[in-house]
Amino acid sequence: MELYLLLAGQALCLFSLWVLARRDFVRLTRPPVRVEAEVTGYRSTWNEGSRSYAPVYRFTSEGAEHEVVEAVYSGPEYPPRGTMVVLRHPAGCPELAQVPRPLMWLAVYGLLVFLEGMLLAKMMGWIGS
Repeated sequence: MELYLLLAGQALCLFSLWVLARRDFVRLTRPPVRVEAEVTGYRSTWNEGSRSYAPVYRFTSEGAEHEVVEAVYSGPEYPPRGTMVVLRHPAGCPELAQVPRPLMWLAVYGLLVFLEGMLLAKMMGWIGS
């Protein structure tokens, strides 16, 4: 039974890494484009009994106007409407524009690799009993 749980955990970690790497492959293989975007509104959702908000950014890139929603939700409506924010997107893919957060994504990848390593070590009998 323990082996099945370890294998399921490994499959989940590897699948998560694959999904993230697939999303970031375009970002890593194309030159980044820096754009100035304006906060035009917010998308909201309920999170643990309270409202969370994600800003909606509007910007012009590659001869057209685009609108993207931030992937990270927060409690207050931040930044305020009308604020100009720097976004980056891979050349040719303005729909992938986002606020640069390299340390956050490095931490996510690091956590998944660490968890995969711990599950592998447990499965191989290198840790625990």
